Amino acid sequence: MPKPRSAVSCVENGTPPQRRLGGAEAVVIIVIITMAAALATFAGMTLPVVLQLLLGAGLVAVLLVALVTGTSTRGLRAALRALLTSAA
Repeated sequence: MPKPRSAVSCVENGTPPQRRLGGAEAVVIIVIITMAAALATFAGMTLPVVLQLLLGAGLVAVLLVALVTGTSTRGLRAALRALLTSAA
């Protein structure tokens, strides 16, 4: 009997199967989208300003979590590079 295609492709490629978002992750994403919409709508901010504000908050969050958890400098550099390249 042939194996299901999804199980075979994960084993052949060596990539782990994708997992769904947890409840806390989904809530964070919803809050970020809601705050961006509220800033643009009620505060009259333009989209680039809202994105800069959210990027700055994300950068502060990454630095704070890295300092609290003691993340290595390699992991911190990778996270900062990902944040800064998404801004450009």
